[in-house]
Amino acid sequence: MHVLDIDQMIQSFVKSLELVVIFATICAAMELTFPAFRYRFGSYVRGVRNWVIRLGWGALVWHLFAVGLSWLGVKPLVTIDFGTLLHADNAIINCGFAVLSGVLVAIAGDFFYYWMHRAQHAFPILWRMHATHHSIRELTAWNCNHHISEPIIYAAFVALPLALIHFESGVVPVVAMTLITFQAHLSHSSTRINLGPLRYIIGDNKFHRIHHSIEPHHRHLNYGFFTTIWDTIFRTAYWPKENEWPQVGLRDQPEPLTVRDYIMFPFDRNRWRRAKVRSGVED
Repeated sequence: MHVLDIDQMIQSFVKSLELVVIFATICAAMELTFPAFRYRFGSYVRGVRNWVIRLGWGALVWHLFAVGLSWLGVKPLVTIDFGTLLHADNAIINCGFAVLSGVLVAIAGDFFYYWMHRAQHAFPILWRMHATHHSIRELTAWNCNHHISEPIIYAAFVALPLALIHFESGVVPVVAMTLITFQAHLSHSSTRINLGPLRYIIGDNKFHRIHHSIEPHHRHLNYGFFTTIWDTIFRTAYWPKENEWPQVGLRDQPEPLTVRDYIMFPFDRNRWRRAKVRSGVED
């Protein structure tokens, strides 16, 4: 690997970390000011630690993904030029078009995420990895990590299909990724501040908390990440009531506390064996 490649990975890691710090901190401030739940400070520290681990690993995965696409000669099958489709002479209107275009890209990308997410809940091997995320009981804008395997799964289910689409306007993917990063923290935030009626299009923390709920009647619902449109179309949407803020986590799995537990969660046979025993007792 060339030094330049390492430099690019470091730059990717730093840029991703900057966005995470900005948006997670904003949402954390809302959690502390308008809390739906108050969690221990240690969970925030744990979340920061896990985010650093995952983003560092993710920078390597995305670099290898890009190299793999180039090596295989994968090229876009479709080109969408938002600069031509949405353009005006007014700079302010063009800025609005850029945001709208980013939203449309995020919604389109969420179609692939939606089906990836359903697969993660349907297939045991994928569920073990995804369960790391669902085991979190002190769910906040900082403490909302997925397992380090997630970038690999995301690359196969989401990034690869999107690689076949080229967006001519360079600013659009940047806007889309910025919106998605903010959504990652808002949707897991424990603040009572939410998007209200806008959640019928854009998912928020109240909508997504249902997906993390330990209540049996909330299972297999609200798979969408950025938008709720695909849940509505495929009839997996559940609209929470005004004061519906359920407890989250897994009844038979404790949240991983150490770095080892976080990384080894899907592969710890003793953990899953104990979970089966506890689940059998509860049933």
